[in-house]
Amino acid sequence: MSDHGEALTRLVQEHVGRGRRLTFRAFEEQAVDPVTGRRISKSTAENVARGHQIKVTPEVLRAIAAGIGVDLSLVRAAAIQQYIGIEISDPFGTAPDDDDDAVVRVAHEVGATAAELEMARRVLDNPEGEHNSP
Repeated sequence: MSDHGEALTRLVQEHVGRGRRLTFRAFEEQAVDPVTGRRISKSTAENVARGHQIKVTPEVLRAIAAGIGVDLSLVRAAAIQQYIGIEISDPFGTAPDDDDDAVVRVAHEVGATAAELEMARRVLDNPEGEHNSP
């Protein structure tokens, strides 16, 4: 698996395992979907941390987020990157603490550069498709 293909695995490894904040047992105990109450098993937790394929469902992603104590959006973005092969980015570089009501996210190929995302930013800046006069 390529480096960009292990985003969820790396996210879990940052929090779980030897020398980390959580043991696998603690992760498993905390990994409960707050919506359905579904728990992930210790083997699922270990499979994620080892980079093995798992069945990705909203319930599993919510449980992983709860288990490692991070925002669901981080887990979801990592799973999308690992299992689908795309990233979700903000082409405008909006600061996390910005009070703007509109936040734009663009799905794109993993590893796309800022220059490659420039076209998406220009399109979003000009939704009517009007030509700019020189």
